[in-house]
Amino acid sequence: MAARPLYVGIDLGTTNSTAAAFDGEKVTLVRNSQGATLTPSVVRIDARGTTTVGARARRFLESDPQNTRAEFKRLMGTAQPIEFAAAKVTRKPEELAAEVLRSLRADVAEHLGALPASAVISVPALFELPQSAATSEAARLAGFERVELIQEPVASALAAGWTAEEPTGSWLVYDLGGGTFDASLLETRDGLLRVVGHDGDNFLGGRDFDWAIVDWALAEIARTQGVTVSRADPRHAAALRKLKLAVEEVKIELTRADEAALAIPGAFEVDGARVDVDLVLGRSTLDALCAPIIDRSIEVCRRLLAAHGLDTSQLARVVLVGGPTVMPALRARVRDALGAPFGEGLDPMTLVAQGAAIYAATAGLDARTSAGARAEGAKEEGRRLWLQYPAMSSDLTPHVVGRVVEGPGPAPERIRLAREGDGWTSAEAPLDAEGAFVVTVDLLPRRPNVFRVEATAAGGARVPVHPRSITIVQGLTISDPPLSRTVGVALADNSVRVYFERGAPLPARRTFVHHSVESVPKGSSACVLKIPIVQGELDVAHLCRVVGTLEIDGSGLTQALPAGAAIELTLELDRGGHLSARALIPSQGLVFERVAHLLVPEAAPEVLDASLAAMRERLASVRESALRRNAPHALGKVTYVE
Repeated sequence: MAARPLYVGIDLGTTNSTAAAFDGEKVTLVRNSQGATLTPSVVRIDARGTTTVGARARRFLESDPQNTRAEFKRLMGTAQPIEFAAAKVTRKPEELAAEVLRSLRADVAEHLGALPASAVISVPALFELPQSAATSEAARLAGFERVELIQEPVASALAAGWTAEEPTGSWLVYDLGGGTFDASLLETRDGLLRVVGHDGDNFLGGRDFDWAIVDWALAEIARTQGVTVSRADPRHAAALRKLKLAVEEVKIELTRADEAALAIPGAFEVDGARVDVDLVLGRSTLDALCAPIIDRSIEVCRRLLAAHGLDTSQLARVVLVGGPTVMPALRARVRDALGAPFGEGLDPMTLVAQGAAIYAATAGLDARTSAGARAEGAKEEGRRLWLQYPAMSSDLTPHVVGRVVEGPGPAPERIRLAREGDGWTSAEAPLDAEGAFVVTVDLLPRRPNVFRVEATAAGGARVPVHPRSITIVQGLTISDPPLSRTVGVALADNSVRVYFERGAPLPARRTFVHHSVESVPKGSSACVLKIPIVQGELDVAHLCRVVGTLEIDGSGLTQALPAGAAIELTLELDRGGHLSARALIPSQGLVFERVAHLLVPEAAPEVLDASLAAMRERLASVRESALRRNAPHALGKVTYVE
């Protein structure tokens, strides 16, 4: 009997990361070398160039911050270099994420007995294309051959639905991580989980609670000791890091206690004198500090419900995800605002990884199957079968479609499938003239079903074929995931030709004909026609994010491309949101597929300030014009942008 497939899911988090394995029946959390299921997303590189990941690295965050880095997930998809002073090296955010993934991959190897070749990795629902691409690159650097991405709230709902006996109705997933907040609206009908819509804030997370407490502590020091400590003063950076770590511990302590001491002797040095932090933080004060942040997340949830014509009374349940959701004040405030019961018996810290592992089964990503193993499988004795079937099915009687591939050995005439363990067999399916067949199988509910593939020749003799067995898991499945933001092409008149609207099911592929506005001479690589690909909800191109460009340069042309020439442009997004593009020039029969690296926004404060000032000036001008013309529709657009 063939080994049962095993599916791996990873929650690559801002603060902590987790791996889980799913065997088709139950999900197992993978423990790291310290025996913990949570691995801190922290990387340290010392003077010798030695890299340390996880809890061992986190111990140096306070004492050696120049060589120990955390929260790099916030920088994914940017060109921001991260320096390690002692080793005199810099790393990209995705390279540090790869170190965390490599560590988790090694932990999974201890569980599997071999390094996993594939996995599903979670990303925030509102990650943009550059951020998703950076996550996939991190997985490749970590050694994964195949990877798919799943939105974090979808993974959470999938895990919650797998544990529920009969999940039905509308759900809201409230996913508050260390650095991002996602809210997703989902519904389940007849064993199928469908994503209705999502909203969120990429800059709202548990870290905002920590900084709110830090600001309170500094205000208390100023009130009681008359000493002002500024977070912006670099002289206090080390002390502020120590204070922030202490604040995190106090916040956790207050999930069970009514008050907690925040004490750091001689924490700050101001005008040559040491300043102590010696405060008591009560839960009521913590609740008041965190209330505005929690309310921001609730407003996102209400906005999501309103966008789909729902109110809180129509929610069947709310699923809480992320470490900050264990706070009593948050749970109470969210319950009062949304009204629906919480999913019970769910671990908010590991739910995303569990759902990612279950989704890997839906995608058929067996972690044990590498490219080498697939090549070896092609050499097995007997005729090879091409088979198409759902790796995971909500239907109890799915179809298995197949065809016998040409090759050596006797050709079968009939195929049947026999379920391991209980003797059930399908009806024998005859092959048609092209060697194709269809078999209907019966599945046992909410478990993996392993079927032997049995082939017979005309006289009833067994014929060897491969694969020799297949596995189908019966349980909750997911519909096509939705696109988080609209994708299109920026045109010369500053408008956007929309290819895929927000919420469109993935994968998706569309082609439109455009016309060039400039000529490109033949043979000149210096002269390039750039087609900007943008992402965003506005119909004005310069207000959307440029996420890539498709380039047509003269060196690839057989003749000059005149202005006004027709170009057939195709954009394609796979289930994980990976973008590919293709430009066909019909007049020359040429195809260009080189998409420049997904562009990453610079986050320098002075650049952002200048852009914001320019946008405000433009909005003021447009508002003034709209008022003069008495154009309420234009005024509404200006208000939306503001």
